[in-house]
Amino acid sequence: MKKINQIVGLLLLSAFVINLVMPFPGAWGPGVMKVGLILLAVHTIEFIVVFKKLKAIGHATAIDLFWTLLLGFVHWKPLLKK
Repeated sequence: MKKINQIVGLLLLSAFVINLVMPFPGAWGPGVMKVGLILLAVHTIEFIVVFKKLKAIGHATAIDLFWTLLLGFVHWKPLLKK
């Protein structure tokens, strides 16, 4: 299941980055931009909130930041359960 979430997250990130470089036509461009910015903001807040817990278990690295920004709780919640 985590693999599917990673693929979906990478696809959303790819759409967001492509939209930054070459905006999608019509209503797609602003829509993708809004969704991407909202997800980025929510996941950044998520990382800030759980940072101390992740640091305590040794998972406050740049790669953990990347995966949290990409997947949110799908990445960090299983780490905290261990």
